[in-house]
Amino acid sequence: MSPKLRTNVQVPSHKNAPDSPKTRKSERRAHKSQIRSIRKGLYKKSDGLAAFPFVYHLNLITSNASLLFSYLIKGTWTWVYMLGRLGLFVFVLLPGFLVMAFYYIRYPIRNVSYHTGPSRQSSRHMCDIYLPVGGPNKDSPVLIFLTGGAWIIGYKMWGALMGRALCPHGVLLIIPDYRNFPQTDVTGMMFDVDMAIEWVFKNCGEFGGDPRNITLVGQSAGAHLGGMVLLTKAAAAFRSESLKMVNRFSFATVEEGVDFDLAVDQGLTDVEELCDGSPTSRSTTPEFERVRGFTEVKQETWKPTDLRGFIPISGPYDLVELCDHFQKRGLDKRILDWIFQKRFEKYSPTILAKNLSESSVNLSRYFPPTTVIHGANDVSAPCSGGINFYESLKSLSIKVDLTVYDDMSHTDPILEKPFAGEQQLHKDIYNLMKKWGKKEKHEFVEFDDDIPSCGRVAPQIMINIARKANPF
Repeated sequence: MSPKLRTNVQVPSHKNAPDSPKTRKSERRAHKSQIRSIRKGLYKKSDGLAAFPFVYHLNLITSNASLLFSYLIKGTWTWVYMLGRLGLFVFVLLPGFLVMAFYYIRYPIRNVSYHTGPSRQSSRHMCDIYLPVGGPNKDSPVLIFLTGGAWIIGYKMWGALMGRALCPHGVLLIIPDYRNFPQTDVTGMMFDVDMAIEWVFKNCGEFGGDPRNITLVGQSAGAHLGGMVLLTKAAAAFRSESLKMVNRFSFATVEEGVDFDLAVDQGLTDVEELCDGSPTSRSTTPEFERVRGFTEVKQETWKPTDLRGFIPISGPYDLVELCDHFQKRGLDKRILDWIFQKRFEKYSPTILAKNLSESSVNLSRYFPPTTVIHGANDVSAPCSGGINFYESLKSLSIKVDLTVYDDMSHTDPILEKPFAGEQQLHKDIYNLMKKWGKKEKHEFVEFDDDIPSCGRVAPQIMINIARKANPF
């Protein structure tokens, strides 16, 4: 559990925030003081900011070194070329990344454990918390951001630019880390995402957040994992209610842990079979059971509709279609086989949604409002995949919209555009939070992209060069 956090720092209300530089400077000082106060309280708690033992990380690296080395040497060598392009991309945009790193070091409350077990299981079970600047001390809208990174290089720091843009507008941003390859496979990643969201619901109030006003955002691999978690939990909730209907309106009895064949005979849908792609019971899919709350709905502590909304950005939603594409771009198929257990259909949100739709499943009561966002020029996860995902969600009667950014690549919305002072994605996210959370206590203001934290951090010529080098 998170420690009970209290601070005597009074932060002026954002809705009355003046525009004068003097007042903004005073706000920033109050914000820094508030962060220091909370950090001080966390350091006194055993479950607060985590100290990472050197021996732990040394053992982690050495235990996985041989596995990583074998995949790098025996697989496609395109990754070497892509790694070189990534290095050039970072070098060219170094001024912007330095600003991003400076902000990350100074502002968020870093490395707060979200692990709900008796002890911390991994150094990746941490989240960073970005407090609102000039916002209220309670009932702030909460945004959970799942970062991307091809299920391999994801890290919570990648969301720092989102914090710079949204926190001055009264948003409490929480960015959880999750285990990557080779620490775990996709089921472990989904487990971490599920656990992190559960932690936010339970503890965001201690940081001034409103647990009734939480929006989930995922980018790239984060969009894929978020979509899988929500779809699987929604399908499991549908299955649970269908079982109740069978038990209520027929003489048949469906026992826990048994195939759903009897329910199918009653005209209902075998959601568990659709989730797995073949007739199965929970007892034969232990890896699926590892993701808490997905098949045992009665034990879950949160459900998808507890979220105000879901915003997947530039996600790879159909792994069957993208597997060869990823191989050509340097992500070796052997690594993908390991991450997804060679079961690409099972872990593809688009395919899962289509399978459910073909059996006339209606998830409108089990899935939050969703807006799928994708760049038209995305070559890492092509825009057609985002459109197909949107269509598959729509076929389930889910309230879903589609936003396509013309002339934007895979990383333009989250990196190059914000570096240039163009906050289209952050503005759209904020406006969606405003739309979905308008019934709550928080008073949303208009998004102001003229504030200093939304300004340009890199020259345009460098951004243009970086786009040419960008491997994504």
